Amino acid sequence: MTLKRNLVCASMLVLAANGQAWAQAVEAEATTVWPTGYSAQWFSQIGVTSGIETQANGGAGFKLGFVDTGIAPTQMDVTGRVSTLSKCAAVSFRCSNGYIDDNGHGTATAAIGAGATSGGAGMAGVAPRATIIAEKVLNASGSGYDSDVANGIVAAVNAGAQVVNLSLTYLPTPGVVTAINYAASKGTIIVFAGGNSSLALNGGANSTGFTQDALNRLVFVGSVNSANVLSSFSNTPGAGAAIAGSARSSYASLWLMAPGERIIAPGIQYGSTAFAYWSGTSMAAPVVSGALALLESTWPVLQRNGTATRVLFQSSTDLGANGIDNVYGNGLLNVSRAFQPIGAMTVTTASGGSIAVSSLTATTLTSGALGSLSVITPLLANYTSFDSFQRNFTVDLSGLLKQSGSKATGTSSLSSALLSSSTRLTNGGTLAFSMGADRIVPHGINPGADNLSNAVSDNARGLPTGAWVASLSDPSGVNIAVGHGFPVATSFAEAMWGQDALAVSASYSLEGVTDLSSLAGGGHFMALGMDTGEHTRVGLSITETGAPDYSVPSARRLMPHASAVSAGVTTQLASGWTAGMTMSFLGEENGLLGAQYTSGGAFSLGREHRSMSAGLSLAVKLGEGTGLLFNAVLARTQGARGEGLIADTTPLLARSYGMALVQQNLFGANDHASFSVTKPLRVFDGSIDLVTTSVDGEGYAHTGLTRTGLHPSGNETDFATGYAKFWGNTNVSASLNVRQDANNLKGVTDIQLRLGTGLRF
Repeated sequence: MTLKRNLVCASMLVLAANGQAWAQAVEAEATTVWPTGYSAQWFSQIGVTSGIETQANGGAGFKLGFVDTGIAPTQMDVTGRVSTLSKCAAVSFRCSNGYIDDNGHGTATAAIGAGATSGGAGMAGVAPRATIIAEKVLNASGSGYDSDVANGIVAAVNAGAQVVNLSLTYLPTPGVVTAINYAASKGTIIVFAGGNSSLALNGGANSTGFTQDALNRLVFVGSVNSANVLSSFSNTPGAGAAIAGSARSSYASLWLMAPGERIIAPGIQYGSTAFAYWSGTSMAAPVVSGALALLESTWPVLQRNGTATRVLFQSSTDLGANGIDNVYGNGLLNVSRAFQPIGAMTVTTASGGSIAVSSLTATTLTSGALGSLSVITPLLANYTSFDSFQRNFTVDLSGLLKQSGSKATGTSSLSSALLSSSTRLTNGGTLAFSMGADRIVPHGINPGADNLSNAVSDNARGLPTGAWVASLSDPSGVNIAVGHGFPVATSFAEAMWGQDALAVSASYSLEGVTDLSSLAGGGHFMALGMDTGEHTRVGLSITETGAPDYSVPSARRLMPHASAVSAGVTTQLASGWTAGMTMSFLGEENGLLGAQYTSGGAFSLGREHRSMSAGLSLAVKLGEGTGLLFNAVLARTQGARGEGLIADTTPLLARSYGMALVQQNLFGANDHASFSVTKPLRVFDGSIDLVTTSVDGEGYAHTGLTRTGLHPSGNETDFATGYAKFWGNTNVSASLNVRQDANNLKGVTDIQLRLGTGLRF
């Protein structure tokens, strides 16, 4: 038995359901309840996945309107989800059973668009949790007037339908066009079946009288078979267009294709539990309507902006001729692609502007004082961004943070070499010069010192080839050193402590505790020290990082750069007891306590930071050749206005402290041993305001600030021991450094063995 639904009446304008339904020839098969999920073939064809259904919650809460032959509310696929606002909206005939379907077509289309997927139901619809609003406008034979359809559209919209499915012939009479315009003014999308006459839509004629909103919310749907080939019965968009004033949208630009052949759906005309194969653009249209329900329920912003149809058009799979054509229109509905970002992804900045995610290539190199910024990483790993349709997606921006400096790698070893020359002057002073002879040279080696401590290093960092330092000392106690690439802390220690060889030696072991100058190393430096009394001495140092490349415009403003000034005084309290105090001032451009970034980047902690530290030290001589040094530093960094995703950085407090024990002539003349325990610089108070955006249930974006502490996850402790031995002009040194929570990263242990050689000439 074949039921045709292309009805034409010579005496009246008729809008008829576009569909052909074939019941099973054997009644037992016709009443079989088909296994759940049998729709999977065409689900896969249009890219509907379980993940998308979960993300969209099956369209729950979304209202889908079906202007058709009504619905059977007790049919297992739709039961419990038919709105009580459903009714008979016909004006040309009376409905003896209200909105109850006495044809079967309306129930089938509703089930395809919003059929259940479980609970014993026999099919799977695209939006299985959507609410169905059925407006009956076609009679038992599937026919009705344009006035019926127009009234049905208005009734569905007034009942709250956000998408109205019209699986019936498109005839743009003034009444129907007016109803479509009304629907669009309420934000409702109209989905029309393209027709089953194998002709061009509307006979190729244009449609007039639309509003621009209507063109933004109008979709026509054609049918393809399982091979994505145009169904033999399906109409095509042709060369016609829908007109809104001076605006013109071709039917092809408003056209999508969807599966429309042998779609299994309820066939209530054969029994309340019967199913049938249905073919026609009537079946393809609710596939698109269901996809729109998934899309707009996930991103309500699409409904407000009237852009859901554009998302489907732009994400469709091209069929036929390249681009939009007069046969396949935009191409095949592709729900999977529609749920992916379209266009440039952007994030909201602290200034209220936006940055393209694709441009977020600059990274922030975190420092040991800040750890890895692990508190911020989870926020960046699940950051809200928006595509060109203002849809929110989660992106992982944690790659913007990179760990700088020496990286904990378990157990490792380093070797180094140093060339130095020392000359005695006639006045009893000393002139010395040293340079790095290898790619990596240990810090903590003072080329200008005659004591054995210059052979021991407890620092894992290295010097680039070309690092040099020259120093001059005279019998009056004046000491001056200039250089490049070497750490200033070694020269500043001599400037501070002068001839106190034990204190100088211990200071090398506590380089990271001395002051903030170590955060501005790598470039030029100068250190000066002198006696100001019998037991008092003052020291001064100036240092900076390597200069920016000024061949690049605005390099100094954009690139990291730091400079530091340190001043200190030491005084003897009693025999064998000497106290010291230091003050340091650190200025950083595009840096924060050693962290580095590019100005204007996504994760800029502020263009300029000013830090000040105060340090106290105590040197105790325990015996001949044995000394103990305690040192502690407290630093404060001013707050700053951030850039990109950072609104503000609050003032920071950081601390470092340690103890070093040195022993000269441990196993004989000309050897030296040391042991130290240090807590390197670590931020313990301060935070940033990270710009974060959330989207509420109605799709409105809310941008605010999330205050996040900058204290590291770990609390580094370093244990170091070293030994050095001189043989004439040659010295050999070895040291072992164990770092717990290395770089202030919780749970990371780093063990480093270093061997060094020195040669004087």
